[in-house]
Amino acid sequence: MNVIAANVAKAGFNCVRLSYATYMFTRYANNTVRDIFDSYDIPEIVTAIEKHNPSVLNMTHLQAYEAVVDALGEHGVMVLIDNHLSLPDWCCANNDQNGFFGDRHFNTTEWIQGLAFVARHFKGKPNVFAMDLRNELRGSRQNWNVWYRYVSEGAKTIHEINPDLLIIVSGLSFDNDLSYLKTRPLDLNIANKIVYESHVYSFSGDTGRWHVQPTNWVCNATIQLFIQQSGFLLSGKNPAPLFVSEFGYNMEGGNFADDRYWPCIVSYFTSVDLEWSLWAFQGSYYFRQGNVGPGETYGVMDSDWKDYRDPNFTQKIQLLQRMIQDPNSKASKSHILFHPSTGYCAHVSDKEVVMGDCKSNSLWSFEGDGSPIRLMNSAMCLKAVGEGLPPSLSEDCLSGQSSWKAVSMSGLHLASFAKDGELLCLEKDSNSTKIVTKKCICIGDDDPSCLDDPLNQWFRLVPTNV
Repeated sequence: MNVIAANVAKAGFNCVRLSYATYMFTRYANNTVRDIFDSYDIPEIVTAIEKHNPSVLNMTHLQAYEAVVDALGEHGVMVLIDNHLSLPDWCCANNDQNGFFGDRHFNTTEWIQGLAFVARHFKGKPNVFAMDLRNELRGSRQNWNVWYRYVSEGAKTIHEINPDLLIIVSGLSFDNDLSYLKTRPLDLNIANKIVYESHVYSFSGDTGRWHVQPTNWVCNATIQLFIQQSGFLLSGKNPAPLFVSEFGYNMEGGNFADDRYWPCIVSYFTSVDLEWSLWAFQGSYYFRQGNVGPGETYGVMDSDWKDYRDPNFTQKIQLLQRMIQDPNSKASKSHILFHPSTGYCAHVSDKEVVMGDCKSNSLWSFEGDGSPIRLMNSAMCLKAVGEGLPPSLSEDCLSGQSSWKAVSMSGLHLASFAKDGELLCLEKDSNSTKIVTKKCICIGDDDPSCLDDPLNQWFRLVPTNV
């Protein structure tokens, strides 16, 4: 347990969204970990726990859960306590009777009792900073009026017992939809404690569209739907904190939709410096859906919990883990030139622009479409030279070759005109760390037949003041 907690911190995470099922504490609080594994008749798991975490076996659910919270705290990791469901099971389905207030396994009185118990028990625990009311509300009972009633009751229950906690509030349709708040805000007299949560995956909506529509189209549709359903909370007259408490990708690679969804969603998250938690850290499960010891393909760790499942994981996540926009900063705005499919950022090295880590990247100024991309604190800017050639760093920043704009529906192609008038897009060279300019891939908004892969040409100028 201590090694796992240390690895969470080593991977750069400052928080864990740690789930529990209501019945763990309202019905089975006194059962030990050993009792439960014995009831499932999986002695091999008991043997493994005896080897690696022997003290846990005779703990109750509550003691074991708290031991994990404390282990994370010892490594400087905060905990968001997540009420994932009521009946302990694999989550989630529309018909699992675990999804909405009044379902067979969602007795509202028992749910409130569970929230109150957790809020009271963990009061004063220094690394517990938040509770969420419920994960992925769903199913045939979904109703906004009922949602307002019980979300209000649950939030007030937590706040009255433990006013230091942030309270995380989910919407409907598997945490995808908060759109009703546009017309009817949640009227709670709980200042500065309410945070809304949303989930977004490649399969949020129609996974198959990534295969049959241009990637730029699907990326744009994914971001626009997210903004319509929850991202709108970040702006407007009454902005509110938004936390994407689940997103992720198949870290074994080769998933066509995920391999395109990930750079698309990461480019948006970085552009607004959105807060998030990743599904998931665990490499495997003790027991899931009748199977003993299955791996988690979306897990950061491999099935042995020793190495990263995706060897490029730390690079892909690096810019996301940074503070990009600081509301207290007095620094002038600049931009990071970001390549979301690799996680690399642009550096100037020996008068060449190359891709590297995002800890010491170069900063750029950009005033919008039609403007030059200037190296900060320099007279130099990017200038398109020709097909297949690296853009030069030039002091000629007024020519058409130094004028850049986003030219696709995704907004992720940065293009300029070469000397011969051909429109060229920035592209990461597939055989090196260099950036080159090449003919733009699938940028036509009206061409549904263009299914070529544009990912190497996806760049985002990410605004920062840090």
